[in-house]
Amino acid sequence: MPDLPSKRTDAPERCVIGNGVVLDSRRSAYLVPARTLIVADLHLGYSWVQRERGALFPVKEPGDPKDRLLQIQQDYSPERIVVLGDIVHKATPLPALEKELREFCGRLSESSKILFCLGNHDRHLDTLVDQWKLPVTLADEWSDGYWRLVHGDDNASRIADFILTSSSLPTIIGHEHPSVLLGDGIASQAKLPAFLVGDSVIVLPAFSNWSAGSTVGRRPFLGQIARQAAFRDAYVCLGQRLLRIPANRIPGLRAVD
Repeated sequence: MPDLPSKRTDAPERCVIGNGVVLDSRRSAYLVPARTLIVADLHLGYSWVQRERGALFPVKEPGDPKDRLLQIQQDYSPERIVVLGDIVHKATPLPALEKELREFCGRLSESSKILFCLGNHDRHLDTLVDQWKLPVTLADEWSDGYWRLVHGDDNASRIADFILTSSSLPTIIGHEHPSVLLGDGIASQAKLPAFLVGDSVIVLPAFSNWSAGSTVGRRPFLGQIARQAAFRDAYVCLGQRLLRIPANRIPGLRAVD
């Protein structure tokens, strides 16, 4: 396996979980052999969609996703960046969304290929990408021959053939926005984004800061890919750290036997 990029002493924590996969506390994953950086659920334009609906929202996401991803790109120097769906919150031809997408794709595409795996929020995004001539490739899924990368929703064209078997390609998805509640057992608790790691499925946390996350174990997963999976661990993004929690310690989460 190729070596990982050198790690700064002040760098966010990374965890190598096997099969060439590195989890990064900045809510991203890296496939070492394929030199592929992965994030999920950007929901670009979320505030503008809310304002279009009449809600009073800030015009900019706290912690610009472009700036955050540029820093991660600089650390890994990936050949490609794959975004696992829900690139936008709604594909609507707003000038503000065009500006946000252009800025997001422009700098990143200078050093890496950009691939968007379409999600349930990305209906008609292909029209906007073509109209605005953005430097990205669109697909339903992508594979390096070992890992399958897909958004994870129940769109028939993406999951009709997906049944977890021993011969299935291990799959990395987004869509579920997983989070875990951590508390002191008395009165204080915090909900934090988390990776879910199983033998056949890895679920990435949402990269968007607008997402509060869906608390794992409180209700069924949204998509059948995650519903079919069993998990070994959750890796909670706790500031710069990754906190590993065995899946069997999280009530309601299906754990590997």
